[in-house]
Amino acid sequence: MFFSKKPLAIALASIVLGCPVMAQAVEVGGIDLSGSGFATLGLGHMLGGTSGSVSDYRKPVFVSDYAQGGVYEGKGGLQWKPDSKVGVQGVATFPDRRFSVTGQLVSRGAREGAVNLEWLYASFKVNDNFTIQAGRKRIPMFYYSDTQDIGVALPWTHLPPQLYGWEVVNYNGVNLAYRSQVAGWDVGTNLLAGNESKDRSGYWKVYRGRNNRTDVRWDNILGGDVSLAKDWFETRLVYLQSKVRQRNMSGSLDTDPTSPTYGAYVGGESAFSSPDGKQRIYGATFNVDYENFLVRSEFIRIAHNDVMGYTDRAQILALGYRLGKWTPMWTISNYRSQADISAGSDPDGQEAHRTQSLTLRYDLTTSSALKVQLDVQKDRSGPNYTVDGYNRFGNARLLSATYDVVF
Repeated sequence: MFFSKKPLAIALASIVLGCPVMAQAVEVGGIDLSGSGFATLGLGHMLGGTSGSVSDYRKPVFVSDYAQGGVYEGKGGLQWKPDSKVGVQGVATFPDRRFSVTGQLVSRGAREGAVNLEWLYASFKVNDNFTIQAGRKRIPMFYYSDTQDIGVALPWTHLPPQLYGWEVVNYNGVNLAYRSQVAGWDVGTNLLAGNESKDRSGYWKVYRGRNNRTDVRWDNILGGDVSLAKDWFETRLVYLQSKVRQRNMSGSLDTDPTSPTYGAYVGGESAFSSPDGKQRIYGATFNVDYENFLVRSEFIRIAHNDVMGYTDRAQILALGYRLGKWTPMWTISNYRSQADISAGSDPDGQEAHRTQSLTLRYDLTTSSALKVQLDVQKDRSGPNYTVDGYNRFGNARLLSATYDVVF
């Protein structure tokens, strides 16, 4: 379902002006209905970096959200679309208290105000420890996967894109969750299976141009995660595997000025690629909340088979300190692609970039916050790497601010 740009802007404006719709809880026919919402009003301005153009973006370019196609450009002055969003969530709990249905809708500036169904799943509580869920949920690739749209829950204006930047973020399937305490540790495990179909991928619009249409399929998703928490320490491990396919319907923008098709989209496909592409995802998180000190660290490795020809690696490390309502934080995030030489991939043609960020957060209330962030990104790609066949994104410096609220 698609709406114009105005509903998102109006909704965000009403929240900023202090008119949020408060969470409601009512009972209808013995079913408890509750709802809540969240919003982020984000503003950003490019301070500098590499000049020129790439695909149909004007450099310098900073990608704040790969999955949704959130891109800050060197033109346009103050920009609000890449990080602004508003969402609502509802839960229906049935009389036996063991069965419930959860749904979530989100509208994003990066998606031109489109309203997307992010969650719609049923939960059945088997006992105090086990819960079975089925429907549409987040793929638990990362620590912040479930809360990635809720700005108040994040220490940054946007998640570090070197780590939190992949083709899809949801899946349709089933999962079994377990929660308990073992020897003083809070233990959680989750096993899942499903598939995901993402049409008009925002991720591929970043690389192939804003008017590109690439459809993505992740088939036979299997895996799970386990988390352990005690006192001031928390760790989480994740493993996932799937088949990967894509269909580039419109092709990529021809940026060669000597080409007869210069400025047009060429090379589109009508069928999905071979299902032989496979990936195995390994992730680890180690977090510390000790007195006023904060440490956030997360690592991911995505091993592709020789058909795809490369391995993704990404890491973040963040250090912060709480000073009353203020929380300053320094973050470094890194991404690099490693070529599979045996598959014929070019080791000098791989993408790599690193961003250092300084963030200052101020908690207005327990449910709202203001943040300001400076991102300095360095392109560390190989000498043969390009985004569109001729250019790369290059370096970028972005100053961004957000107002985050839950209501």
